Amino acid sequence: ELAALPADDTPAGAAIAHSYPPWLVELWWERFGPAETRALLRAGNAPGELALRVNTLRASPEEVRSALAMSDVATRPGGDELPEALLVEGAFDAHGHALYAAGAYTAQSRGAMLVARALDPQPGERVLDLCAAPGGKTTHIAALMGDEGEIVAVERHPRRAAALVRNCERMGASSVRVVSADARSYVDPGAPFDRVLVDPPCSGLGTLQGHPDLRWRMSPAAIETLATAQAQMLAAARAAVAPGGTVVYATCTLSPGENEARAAASGLPVKSERLLLPHRDRTDGFYIACLSA
Repeated sequence: ELAALPADDTPAGAAIAHSYPPWLVELWWERFGPAETRALLRAGNAPGELALRVNTLRASPEEVRSALAMSDVATRPGGDELPEALLVEGAFDAHGHALYAAGAYTAQSRGAMLVARALDPQPGERVLDLCAAPGGKTTHIAALMGDEGEIVAVERHPRRAAALVRNCERMGASSVRVVSADARSYVDPGAPFDRVLVDPPCSGLGTLQGHPDLRWRMSPAAIETLATAQAQMLAAARAAVAPGGTVVYATCTLSPGENEARAAASGLPVKSERLLLPHRDRTDGFYIACLSA
C-alpha cells in the first residue's frame, strides 16, 4: 500500500506533495505566500495552452483561423490585448502544417507575445534584440513594425544565429539583421537604438508546464550565475539605447533574483513591471519590465 502524501500546508510538505525541489517551493512561498504558491505548483503539473502567433506580415488572424478550420483545427481568438494570437483547442502538430512552413504563424505562448507588445516598436525605428534566437520575439517585433525600420538581432551561438536567419526568412522579416556576438559585451557601430529588448537566458521556472524537468535541473547556484550574465546584458542595453528610449527586460522565470532585483539594479528607472503567473494568467510565467533611458 502506498503511503499517503503529506499535506501541502508547509513548504516541505508541498515540495513532496507536488513533486518540486524544496528550495524552489521555499523561494515561491516567501515571494508569493502559501495559497498562491500551492496554486502555482498545481499549475506547473498541468498541461499548458497551445498558442499561435499569426504573422501579420504574411496573413491576418482571420485568414489563418479559417484556413486551420479547413484542416479541422479549432482555434479561438487570443483576446483584445493580443489580436494576433490564436489558442488551439485540442491536439495539433503546429510545426507540421503547411501554414507554418509558409510563415503564416509560429507557436508562441501569450506570455512571450506580450514581451514584444510591451516594447511597443514603431515603424521606422531602430531596435536592438539581444539574445534573439530562435526568433519568436524578433519576428514579432518586425511584424509590429510592419517590417519598416531596422532590427539588429544578436545571438552568441553561430548555429542558433543561422537558425534565426532561416526563421526570419520564413516569416518574411527582412528588416532583421542577425549578428553573431556575445550580448554581454555587444557594442553596435550604429548605436544608439530607439528600443532595446533584453530577453536573456534564465532559469525558465515560468515554463514548467512545457519543461517539467527544469525544476530538477536548476539550482540556487545556477540562478546566481544566470543573474550575473543578465546584469551584464542589461549594462550593454543601457549603453546601446538612445536618451529617451526604452529598454524592456523580460524573463520566463519566477525568480525575484532574476527579475525584480535585476530591473532595480539596472541603473534605469522602471516605468512599469508585469508578472504573469501560469495559474492566474493561463500562460507561461513571465516577468516584463519597461525601463526608461
